[in-house]
Amino acid sequence: MNELIEKFTGHLKAVLTRALVFVVESGGETISPSHLLWALGTEDGSIGAEILRKAGVTPESLRALVGAPATSTSAASPAANHATPLLSEDAKLVIEKAVLAAGMHEHRYVGTEHLLYGLMELTPADVSHFLSHENVNEKVIGDNLSTVFKTTASFPDFPKNDIKSEEHTKTCEECGHVHPANSEGEQDEPKSTALEFFTDDLTAKETAEGIDPVIGRDREIERVVNILSRRTKNNPLLLGEPGVGKTAVVEGLAKRIAEGTVPEAISHCRVLRLDMSALVAGTMYRGDFESRLTQVMDEVREHPEVILFIDELHTIIGAGAASGSLDAANMLKPALARGEIRCIGATTQQEFKKHIENDPALERRFAPVFIDEPTKEQTLAILDGLKSRYEKHHNVSYTPEAIACIVSVADRHMTGRQFPDKAIDLLDEAGAAANTHKPAGKRAKQLRALETEIARVREDKALAVAEERFPDALALKEEEATIADELERLQKKTPASAKTVIDVDFILRVASRMTNVPLERLSADEHAALRDLHKRLARHVIGQDSAIDRVSAAIRRAKLGFGRAHRPLASFLFAGPSGVGKTELARAIAHEVFSDHKAFIRLDMSEFSEGFTMSKLIGAPAGYVGYRESAKLTDALRERPHAVILFDELEKAHRDVQALLLQILDEGMITDATGRQVSFRNAIVVMTTNAGKERFEHSALGFGENAKTPEASDLRPFLEEHFRTELLNRIDHLCVFRPLSNTDVEHITHKALNELIERLAKNNILATYSKTLPQTLAKSVSLKHGARDVHRVIEEHVERLIADAILEQKRKGKALAISADKTGKISVK
Repeated sequence: MNELIEKFTGHLKAVLTRALVFVVESGGETISPSHLLWALGTEDGSIGAEILRKAGVTPESLRALVGAPATSTSAASPAANHATPLLSEDAKLVIEKAVLAAGMHEHRYVGTEHLLYGLMELTPADVSHFLSHENVNEKVIGDNLSTVFKTTASFPDFPKNDIKSEEHTKTCEECGHVHPANSEGEQDEPKSTALEFFTDDLTAKETAEGIDPVIGRDREIERVVNILSRRTKNNPLLLGEPGVGKTAVVEGLAKRIAEGTVPEAISHCRVLRLDMSALVAGTMYRGDFESRLTQVMDEVREHPEVILFIDELHTIIGAGAASGSLDAANMLKPALARGEIRCIGATTQQEFKKHIENDPALERRFAPVFIDEPTKEQTLAILDGLKSRYEKHHNVSYTPEAIACIVSVADRHMTGRQFPDKAIDLLDEAGAAANTHKPAGKRAKQLRALETEIARVREDKALAVAEERFPDALALKEEEATIADELERLQKKTPASAKTVIDVDFILRVASRMTNVPLERLSADEHAALRDLHKRLARHVIGQDSAIDRVSAAIRRAKLGFGRAHRPLASFLFAGPSGVGKTELARAIAHEVFSDHKAFIRLDMSEFSEGFTMSKLIGAPAGYVGYRESAKLTDALRERPHAVILFDELEKAHRDVQALLLQILDEGMITDATGRQVSFRNAIVVMTTNAGKERFEHSALGFGENAKTPEASDLRPFLEEHFRTELLNRIDHLCVFRPLSNTDVEHITHKALNELIERLAKNNILATYSKTLPQTLAKSVSLKHGARDVHRVIEEHVERLIADAILEQKRKGKALAISADKTGKISVK
């Protein structure tokens, strides 16, 4: 029973004591529900009293209910020579109902709101008469109680007085007596404190054993220890990008303290992680948050060995603030400056600049410790140290080659994230994926069935207790014990399954799903694909062998690691007249190099002819309309970092937009409007231009087979009229596309007709065409308009006839024959 009394809040203990004292002083023998209601309504600062006040219950009416004097009876202990009064049967039921209400809502305490719930749920005769006589709005009470139960977290409202000196009552379950605790010199059992409710002890044995070992952070931990050992301003602040291991450094320190492997100066310390969300949750009334935080600070002052750890330190700015009250940051400042409280904070550089740097008074109370991203070699050591825990958790085994592959793949393909977080994610995901491919055995299904059954029995037992069906609850308890024994027996008989070996191939398959990078791109067969790149690109683009040769050679060199690491994989400027295959080659590169048609990001530069349109690419600046909305370039590249980015018809873009390319081509990195960096180092940048088309028209007069293609040096003066010299100098390769010849047009027509036949086949329409048809159609194509005119000619002379033929046949499935006679007339039969 003592354990149950310890769950009572200070306000509830005061209510019970006040009722006890009043009955003793008035010469009564039993404590009735009306006494409990009076004591509850006069307990200032309690939630129950506040709800009664909102419902229209006045202190005067409560005093009249029990005949109490105008001067409130104190909650002091009664004289020892008075007989201890008994709880009436109704009062016992009210308190039982209060305890059950706390249990149903999974609260770890019993408070005045639960007592009020018990009074309203049972409504004894004296309480019912009072509520009716005073016209109390019972609906208001019920609604307020529901709101409190839904929004209040599972911890009590701590009384404002010192917990250590607070008196509390003890209820005797057998005889129904209520009397003060320690009346016969009993020792108090340890009480729940604010630190126990709002913090987690990272140095506790069980918690420390569950913390992963910290590898390669000895220098940072030593720096933290030095700061903690200072006399004043002994508050380290860990700064670093998300995922570099800031929290892990603090957990590593706590683990070393628990293991006794730290300097003597902090060997006696405890690291407690403060839960800010729990501290704020359920603070419905003004002063609740301040009271909780003050209680936490007071307890930390009383225990100098306590070190508070506040993860995401920027959340204390504004936490708990209301009109006319202080937030957590301003409440902590004085104690931090005087060294009364030692605190470790952790946050990112961005949040530090946004929140903490703007408050110099708070900033100077912390000493920064910068946590840098580990190198690939350090990350490999971290994974080697952690893999045993993940092997045990997932029942797998990682090969050494798989660990090295994880680091390599994470470095190349998981851009925008930091080591070691991204590598650990891939390690964990691979272990999880290995388990999801295992079919559940018969014994595993039996175990799950028993676990489901025991969960159902426990729910039924809790419901029976709540509805006071105690015989049913006892029977369910026996059934629960039987199922638990069977479950334990089956678990002991279940043999450990064989470990799954995770190798390089498995890592590559998992990484492909995580990064949206095709498996072929991650596998070792990429070298063979690069050897045939010229041939595969030539299947897509006809008549541009020289340009394809330069592109394939440049990509091969870049993929083999000969390029500069801080620049894009490759950058090209495709120059040539309209319709010769510039855009088509860029699309073909995306398909053949990245094995993904979605890895093609096309930006039409005619949309960016004004300076302000640059916000479409990287986002609008802060303070402008569209801030934090999507940006075409950065958002698309962040989603697919391995892609071909096509800046189509670059000469139409504004100079400011072209200037953006200077940074992309030189550094391989830009910063968007929200301050996030976007990497182009795994992308291929392609720009197209029609600048210098006069030079092409001059060289191709007559459009004959012997038309001479201008060289890159011939086009340079034309390009400098439209582009900055520094931009042209940053481009890796200038590829000149020659005008199409009649032979090229015939090949393109042949290819377009094959694509048409394939589209018809998907609609269950069989079709063939004669050998003379491509040549006949090519004669109608204007070489000046290039390949685009091929599709126009086919639509006009072929597709129209096919549509008419299908409609005339009234049915699908019959073969169509497309042919051209000697006069050039095309027919479909």
